[in-house]
Formats: sequence, C-alpha cells, structure tokens
Amino acid sequence: MTFIGKTLAIFNLLIGLGIVSWSASVYTQRPAWFDPIPEGGADKGSDPKVFAQLKKDAETLAKAANIASGTWGANLKTLETLEDRRDKRVAEFAQRLQWTKTGKDGKNAFFKPVWEKDATGKDTSVMQLYEEDAAGKYTQVLGEPIIGPDGQPLKGSETLLTNFSDDVKKVTELSQLVVKHREKYAELSLEILKDEDRLLRMIKIRDAVQGELFYLSSFEVNVYETRETVLRRQKQLVLRLMELGGVGLKPMPPAKVEKP
Repeated sequence: MTFIGKTLAIFNLLIGLGIVSWSASVYTQRPAWFDPIPEGGADKGSDPKVFAQLKKDAETLAKAANIASGTWGANLKTLETLEDRRDKRVAEFAQRLQWTKTGKDGKNAFFKPVWEKDATGKDTSVMQLYEEDAAGKYTQVLGEPIIGPDGQPLKGSETLLTNFSDDVKKVTELSQLVVKHREKYAELSLEILKDEDRLLRMIKIRDAVQGELFYLSSFEVNVYETRETVLRRQKQLVLRLMELGGVGLKPMPPAKVEKP
C-alpha cells in the first residue's frame, strides 16, 4: 500500500472510533422521552423533555388559546359596538355643533345635558345624546333649552351675529335720524325763541292797551255820572223856579250819553 492509502485507512479508523464514542454517549445520555410526568411536578429550574409533559403543555396551551380566542371574539364584538356607538356620537356631536351656529330647525341652539345612567341608576359623566330601542330605532335625547338674559332660549351664533349686524345697521340708521332730529330741534328752538320774544312783546302791548282801556273806561263812567248829576240838578232848579213863578223855563232834555 502506498503512503496515502495508509493515511486514509488510519483516518477512517479514527473517524469510526469517534462516531462509535459519540453514539455510545448519546445512547447512555438519551432523555427519558417516554417517562411519565414526575409526581408533584418538575423541580424548580428543571425542564423535563418527556412526551407526557409536552402533551400536557400542548393541552394547556390549547385551552388557553380557546379561552383567548373566545375573549378576543367577545372583545371584538364589544369593540365593534363601541366603534359604532362612537361613530353615532361623532355624527350627533357634529349635528349639535351645527346647531350652535344655526339652531335646531332655526330655533333653539343650546340644550342642557342629559347624563347617562349606570347600573345603579345614578348619573355618570357621559352625556346621553340618543337612545336606541330593541328594534334599532334611533331617538335623540335633548334636555331643556338654555335660557338667555332676555328670558328666551338661546339662538345660534350665526343667527345672533345676523341679528347683531341688523341691530348695528338699525342703530346706525337711528343715530343718523337722531342727528337730523337734533338739527331740526335746533332750528325749531330758534323759531321758538323768536316766537317767545314776539309773544312777550305782544303781552307787553296787550297789558299797555288793557291799562289804557281800563283808564278810559273809568274816565268815561266818571264823565257820565258827572253829567247826570248836573242835569238832575238843573232839572231841580228849573222846577223850583217854575214854582216861584218863573216863565218860559223848561228843563233841558237829558243828553244822550252812551254807556261804556
């Protein structure tokens, strides 16, 4: 044999001895695959590799998987219910947000909150926006309208803004009208002052005329009385002379004096 052949033969012998040693070691140190589960369970820190333990672990994990699957299904159904409720509440809040601008049907815009009840019937911190019966009929839940300072339900912001703009325009128009009235008032005040001055002068003239009238009236009465006295005295004298034998004496007729 050549040197290479001898070398290969020795090399094969060594490999064969190694495989035999490894096989013997594996056989002697093989795990107890078919051993039963130790009584009282495995010791702490140990990890027994037996088919019975693996089967038990597989059954335990299968039960846990079934429970987790059932819990997941229930939670999924709860999640879907909550998501549907959230979508409805989002839509309801969007509608009520629109109400704050234009009001519900153009009327009331703000309502007092209605709180949901818990299992004991007490109010919670969740605002109830709607209620749904078993048939799936959807009904909005509204509280009492919020009353404003004027004693009327509050309107929407855009409605109030429109009313405010109209009020501002009206105030502007009234302000301009007030300015015109003030100018007219100033003109009328001047005319009133002129008329009052004329009235005072007329009153003075009237008082002077009345004073003169009273003076002349009293003077005319005195003249009339004096004349009547003279005529009466003349008549008495004439009659006395006639009694004494006077001839051709006649009493003078009384003068016609118009009484005032």
